[in-house]
Amino acid sequence: METKDTIWNRRFLLLFLTNLLVLAAFYASIPIIPVYCQEIGITGSGIGIVLTAMSVATILFRPVAGYLLDNFNRYRVYLVFLALFCLSFPAFIAFPIFGVLILIRLYMGAVYSVCGSATMTLAGDVLPPTKITEGISRFAFTVSIGMAVGPYVGIQVQNHMSSKASFLTIFAITVAALVCVSCCRIHYPKVERKKFSIKDTIYVPALPFMFNMMFLMIPYGAVIAYSSILAQEKQLTAFLPYFYICLVAGMLCSKLSTQKMIDAGKHRILVYASLVILILTMASYIFLSSGIHLLAAGFFFGLGYGILQPLFQSFVTGTTPAPRRGVANATYMLSYDVGIGIGSLLMGFLQEPIGLPVGFALTAIAYGIGGGIYMAYTDRYYRKLRRT
Repeated sequence: METKDTIWNRRFLLLFLTNLLVLAAFYASIPIIPVYCQEIGITGSGIGIVLTAMSVATILFRPVAGYLLDNFNRYRVYLVFLALFCLSFPAFIAFPIFGVLILIRLYMGAVYSVCGSATMTLAGDVLPPTKITEGISRFAFTVSIGMAVGPYVGIQVQNHMSSKASFLTIFAITVAALVCVSCCRIHYPKVERKKFSIKDTIYVPALPFMFNMMFLMIPYGAVIAYSSILAQEKQLTAFLPYFYICLVAGMLCSKLSTQKMIDAGKHRILVYASLVILILTMASYIFLSSGIHLLAAGFFFGLGYGILQPLFQSFVTGTTPAPRRGVANATYMLSYDVGIGIGSLLMGFLQEPIGLPVGFALTAIAYGIGGGIYMAYTDRYYRKLRRT
């Protein structure tokens, strides 16, 4: 692999754009699917099952994704699986049946598990060794922005056109991502392929980061999946697109104001500050009654995650040797799959008995658990890895 600045900079930017488009497409589908399910007669726990099916498949396939990325040409693997990922969105339109939708989501989970792990791994590969932690912290920002921009685009198209048009728009975004990464052309030397082994598909040093982040993603899964339905219940649908704009604004604000602190290694204070912001934001949903409140919640939600997501990703990539980054990222990304899946499923079951505002507020408990894990173990564990 070439590592000259003129080479990695171009490739890094192409990968940055690719990952942004892929994540925007993926997260655009999350708020669209519950509304689409209601349109075709699926309600309540049925919506939660459809949403969670993808998480189940992703969790099961992530270990295989890590094996593929570390034992085959990573660039070619990504091209193939991104092309397969593109096909899932037209399938929603073609097969509007509950059982088939579950199968489509299982398929999405399997192929996305590779896509989600691959771009972060490829980005680490094209960065000079001295720039890994700093560069990945910036690259991980695509996760935050994609999570915010995607739902905004999807809901805007869904509100002004239809759910079918939304899925076609997402399909077009994924095709654009495929074009971008096709221009990247990363060359890898021939890899000595190892025999597949279950024990080698989990990168044990990444497990503490994965377990910690899993709790922090539970409220995110709840909010992204059910904000559109909550806005309908509160008659705040007109404010919903701006909720996602505020989410992006919060993430941008966090990135611009905290990057120097991240580069200086002041991680602990940033984690604690973001958790306080997120706990207060989720607790405030109990009192949600106005558009201004919804927009403020979006901004502070983005502010908190704009800090946490790049930080934890840099913890993993910055402490993993290059040959093991594929399986390390696949292991870590399980936190998103499990956390978002739990949050989506939880709201599916809580929506009718206690209502979404109270359900959202209760998810703040997950932040408390995640903060406790970070305080008691993760911070010390990361500092130990950095010294070795």
